[in-house]
Amino acid sequence: MAKKQKQKIVLCKLNKNFPKLLDSFIALGTPIEVGLGKYSSYIITKNSNTKYKFLTKLQTKKTFIGYVKILKDLKRPEVEVVLSDLKDSIKESNNTYFDYGKAQDCEYKDAVCVDLNSAYLQALYNLTLITKDTKEWIEKYLTKRERLVCVGMLAKQKEILEFNHSKIISDKKEDAKNRFIFNAVIQEVASVMNKVAKHHTEDFIAYWVDGIYLKNEYIAFDVINQFEKAGFPCKIEELNNFKGKMSWSHMSYTYNKEGQSKKLDLPIKAVHDLRKKRIISVINSKRIERSMPKLTKDELTQKKYTQGLIPLV
Repeated sequence: MAKKQKQKIVLCKLNKNFPKLLDSFIALGTPIEVGLGKYSSYIITKNSNTKYKFLTKLQTKKTFIGYVKILKDLKRPEVEVVLSDLKDSIKESNNTYFDYGKAQDCEYKDAVCVDLNSAYLQALYNLTLITKDTKEWIEKYLTKRERLVCVGMLAKQKEILEFNHSKIISDKKEDAKNRFIFNAVIQEVASVMNKVAKHHTEDFIAYWVDGIYLKNEYIAFDVINQFEKAGFPCKIEELNNFKGKMSWSHMSYTYNKEGQSKKLDLPIKAVHDLRKKRIISVINSKRIERSMPKLTKDELTQKKYTQGLIPLV
């Protein structure tokens, strides 16, 4: 009996060039399997049994330990009702990560950013889904990026696709039983950000995930009070030489913080939605070739081929 060939693993960087690379693999016509996810994707060439793993960044063991602690807390009997309610009420289509006031050029000598501390982790705790011990362990041992990835692992879900002769053979979605929890976390944070933005429309510039930008530094103390009442500890970051510039695809903000130049790009939604379809177009064209049912715009949106595109922008 022939010995099974050991799969070769090749690690690659997941970046904005991935859609073009994916298209080139498909064009070769050889049998491949493709997995598309948020923090990682892969391409398996079946003839050579080689797996190309595309990662945004290699994760530490501590990140996975933190994730295991979260999973353990989610199995507690006392959170069963909370999880059931969230599963029934949370819709992924309601997720929002950013907003900006007026899409126009602006300039302020001084501005502030009120930044939530460990926002997604705190949201898990506020929803009673993790214990204080787990929260404190993750805050103590994980960096800001590691904490985000640790909580983000709840959402991991891949589209699994198989191609042969440059045609799509199968198309399925990997089960992600905890994805609704991550969606609940996103919406918990976005909810408090949106409330503050609406309450301070004259001073609101923009927000991105867990930081809200304001043109009036004195109003920041009122904002902190609102966040802390909602259960989110936060801090004030002073900014100088704050400028906003609108382009065809982004609102770009530049500023100085603690002597360092910073830049924040927020996508113009209509253009961002168009960009999301890059990978979708690669996949959908293969469906058409096989006379598979054409996907509607809503169905395209529901597909997760585009997850992870925000960090690829």
